[in-house]
Amino acid sequence: MAATNWTAIYRDTQDGKLVFTEYQSRLTYKTALAIATESTRHDPGSELVCVVETSKVMIKNEKDSKNNKELPIG
Repeated sequence: MAATNWTAIYRDTQDGKLVFTEYQSRLTYKTALAIATESTRHDPGSELVCVVETSKVMIKNEKDSKNNKELPIG
């Protein structure tokens, strides 16, 4: 499996807010998942939602604006 950039997404158990943690190192999926899982063991106030490839994380507003950009004529 190739090493790429990953983002772990956690949910705060108190208020339900999502927290994104972007890993700066290039990792394999299994390594990124192991790090994310281990970090939740030390923080009982959050739960792991998922681990996704960083290039696939796109906020809804960014996605909408990307689809609505005008193409240059020329």
